[in-house]
Amino acid sequence: MASVQPFPDSVMQQIIENSAHAFSHRLVMDAVDVSLALNRHLLIYAIDGAFQIETESASWRLLPTRAGWVPAGEFVKTTVVKPAQCISIFFKEDFLEEIPNACTIFNVTPLILEMFKYTLRWNETHPENSSLSDRFFLTLFDLCQEEMQSPSLFSLPKAKTKELATVLQYTLDHLSENLRLDELADIVAMSTRSLTRRFSSEIHMTWGQYLLQARMMRAMDHLIHGMTVTETALSVGFTNVGAFTTAFHKYTDTTPTQFQTQFR
Repeated sequence: MASVQPFPDSVMQQIIENSAHAFSHRLVMDAVDVSLALNRHLLIYAIDGAFQIETESASWRLLPTRAGWVPAGEFVKTTVVKPAQCISIFFKEDFLEEIPNACTIFNVTPLILEMFKYTLRWNETHPENSSLSDRFFLTLFDLCQEEMQSPSLFSLPKAKTKELATVLQYTLDHLSENLRLDELADIVAMSTRSLTRRFSSEIHMTWGQYLLQARMMRAMDHLIHGMTVTETALSVGFTNVGAFTTAFHKYTDTTPTQFQTQFR
């Protein structure tokens, strides 16, 4: 499907004019495939639903209670997992002094959530360059930046070389199977030791960590779409539902059933 523009004309006009230091917009994401790069920094919070944000280096799941940071000029592709309502905040490039230079997903505290909601008073039709709005947006950004210091969960890094890309794709295509690292090494004609070093140098994870993370992210997608917990466990390579539930809870801090309830 061709890429579409997710923001209404009023938002795009404000972005092009580049007048307000920062402004907010409430967005319904229901397009299947959106690719864009903006001349403003973007904070985006998922009120409900779920979607994937993808860059050259990694892909992330943006779910309720999480927010995303996209620096200006970063080309991103978003794919809707379940139609989502979002609050997007656009920052003029020279309004923020020190920024993260890469996309990331971070936890949203109750305070940050309420501040996201409050920013809607300064939307694209009522932008404002006042000391009040400036201080508010800057304080919100500072709080978000503090949360960004924690490692990004719900993300999968991408390979830089053809060999590792092949291994990662094979892993993603066979998550329901009992995969072994030595078998994957054979596919790309590498020793297990060399492949292990490649994982460490390129994506800074072990293969086991990548496999578990991929299984958990795939499980989230299945649960969002209504698959039962047992079906989900089997589809991502767990033969024991209890073991799957334990792993899922450790990864998401919620049980599969509790997680699924958010999307009904």
